Amino acid sequence: MLLVKVCFTLLVYGTTILAETGDDVNAVLTDVFTTRGYNKKIRPIVDQTQPLHISADFYLNSIIDFDEKTESIKTAGFLSLNWQDQYFTWTPASFNNTQSVFVPQEDIWKPDISLTNSYKTFTGLGATYLNLVVDHDGSVTWSPFQVLESTCSITITYFPFDVQTCEMKFSAWSYTKNEVEINEGTNGIQLSNYQPSAAWDIAETSAREINTEEAAVVFTIRLKRKPRFYIINVIIPIVFLSFLNVCSFLLPSTSGEKASYAITVVLSLAVFLTIVSQLLPNNSENTSLLSTYIMLITGLSAFISMLCIMELRLQSWHNTEIPVNKLCLLFVTVSNFIKCQACNKRKIIPEDDNVSQKSKEETPVTWLDVINAMDFIFFIFSSFYTFICTFVIGIVAVHGDS
Repeated sequence: MLLVKVCFTLLVYGTTILAETGDDVNAVLTDVFTTRGYNKKIRPIVDQTQPLHISADFYLNSIIDFDEKTESIKTAGFLSLNWQDQYFTWTPASFNNTQSVFVPQEDIWKPDISLTNSYKTFTGLGATYLNLVVDHDGSVTWSPFQVLESTCSITITYFPFDVQTCEMKFSAWSYTKNEVEINEGTNGIQLSNYQPSAAWDIAETSAREINTEEAAVVFTIRLKRKPRFYIINVIIPIVFLSFLNVCSFLLPSTSGEKASYAITVVLSLAVFLTIVSQLLPNNSENTSLLSTYIMLITGLSAFISMLCIMELRLQSWHNTEIPVNKLCLLFVTVSNFIKCQACNKRKIIPEDDNVSQKSKEETPVTWLDVINAMDFIFFIFSSFYTFICTFVIGIVAVHGDS
């Protein structure tokens, strides 16, 4: 009975009993490098007139940093490169069923692939301490892990609701497509090990080959910014300031604080404009809608400040010295019309020396009446202007790059 069990085990598990040893791996390496004289300087294809096909996938691990000022992105991940080495093959049965071996990447041929659009330095992939995996049929797998810093052109129009497209171009620097052809793999950019970023979401990924004579492949990542931080710390305070700006007209000119309040709002908007400009690259090709909005509101604020100063000047005038002219009377007329007070039969006349001879129903218009009418008219105009700017630019920014 015991003999039957032993025979059954040998039949079923016989392939696992013939396990490879260190001597078997050494015998494979000796056969390839010493006996057959493997030369890593030769492209590993018998017919040297044909291109060597390399499959490339990119496994993204994390987005370390995205610097809008320098227009660069730093990522961590590795390429998975696969090709067929026709000079590095062996018969597993001749080496105790040895299926694959690990070889230092400097010992066999590998493509001199580099990140072409590198931001800082142009260096090759991998390191001397990394290994490649070679199967008995010559299939080579090389997975160099690296922190990659690449350039990325920034479009700041819809900041902070923007979507940025960054590319990483890998090319075999010494070869053309006649010698080496790099193809995108089946996975393109693999996100199985990706650690989510606190500032960016990955909207889309893709890979494509270069259609020129260059042996290269391009991996594309579309990043959508997470805008919550900027909404809370930048946009909401700016919107609040824009409506506080309009409130300058609610302060009576006799309070003495009207002009100083308006100038304070101008300075506050200028501070936020500086903050936003520091977040964005020095780009003259396109302008952020947020910067445009701040400039529009700052322009309105400057106009309000000048108007408040002018009203303080008008307040010091007396009707007996400087009569209310027709242009200023127009402000009072428009104000009364808007307030639906045209039906009260109040006749608008400037105050002069003959006022005692006029009817008691005729009430003279003072410079204070003109100032109040101007405040009312410009309050409505400024509120409408601020609302339209906030609504239109907000809608365009949120949906413009989606």
